Amino acid sequence: MTNHISIGLIGLGGMANHHINLLSQLKNVSVSAVSDVNKEQLQMIGDKLNIPQNKRYEDYEELIKDSEVDAVISIVPNYLHAKIISDCIQHQKPIMTEKPFTLNFEEAAELKKQYEKQPIPCMVGFSYRYVASFRYAKDLLQQNKIGKLRHISVRYLQDWGIPAVQTPLTWRFKKALSGSGALGDLGSHMIDTARFFAGEFQHLKSLNTTFINKRASLDQTKQLEEVDVDDYSAFIAVLDHEIVGQFMTTRNAVGFSNALEVTLFGDEGTMEFSCERPDEISLIQFNHEQKTRDRTSLEVPLNYKRNQLEDFIDLINGVSPEDCPTFYDGYENQKVLHQILEDATITSEHEVIK
Repeated sequence: MTNHISIGLIGLGGMANHHINLLSQLKNVSVSAVSDVNKEQLQMIGDKLNIPQNKRYEDYEELIKDSEVDAVISIVPNYLHAKIISDCIQHQKPIMTEKPFTLNFEEAAELKKQYEKQPIPCMVGFSYRYVASFRYAKDLLQQNKIGKLRHISVRYLQDWGIPAVQTPLTWRFKKALSGSGALGDLGSHMIDTARFFAGEFQHLKSLNTTFINKRASLDQTKQLEEVDVDDYSAFIAVLDHEIVGQFMTTRNAVGFSNALEVTLFGDEGTMEFSCERPDEISLIQFNHEQKTRDRTSLEVPLNYKRNQLEDFIDLINGVSPEDCPTFYDGYENQKVLHQILEDATITSEHEVIK
């Protein structure tokens, strides 16, 4: 019989509701402690989950130290990721941490040293591995449905950064708090998607830019302040087995709420799928007899649906689920993010074509 697992939830913003919902679908699991610096939010979520007052922490370190908390789910701004992971390693607490893995690669490298001395079950929130169409597409790829994979195209589009929305200067637009902009927030998912289907990045070239250079401050003055991170990032790469990848992400794509779109190109066919259509895949196959390109829409079988946090619970229980994004996936992802930022810095002074 599986022992009951008590989860401590750090960070009670919007994404916390998603994780609370996922946890509610699992047996022998419950949220037993919560933490947030926003006292009002802490009390509201605490009341919603019937958390005792002594298990509502303003200081997340106290939650991690709590002997009655079996594991941690951390949903906080990027600049806190490394410290919380480090504390969990120190106190040997399993953790599910949100992406990007850390603020920068220096933090990731330091964490790797700590982790290898005292490993813990650690999952990184690359949630699109749990979209049913993505999981089905990987199976079809391994079944050789489109032949040898040659190249992959990934784009991740949102529109909450466009001028008309008037999004103010939140922490996501500050390098000191986020590390990077659309790249770390959305691009980290694109990188993980490519690694999920095609393996490791070997080399790349990148271009980052910022369309909206100033945004209104969050204080009462509403004065315009500088944005010091990207809101558009594009890069090309060569991955394992000489697979070529092209990637683009922006928060300035009118009409796209949250669209991670993937195309896999093989010698014998193409697959197209999106997180916004989790139950279908468009498959194009070359018909050698008719010399035609036959397109079909595939319905994703139910068995490809999986609750992301099921894998986290399995990790805690000593099981290693296939394709579960672990500590090393977070580390490798951060390494690629670092390479993109380094290359974009080098190529930022553009030469005029004559």
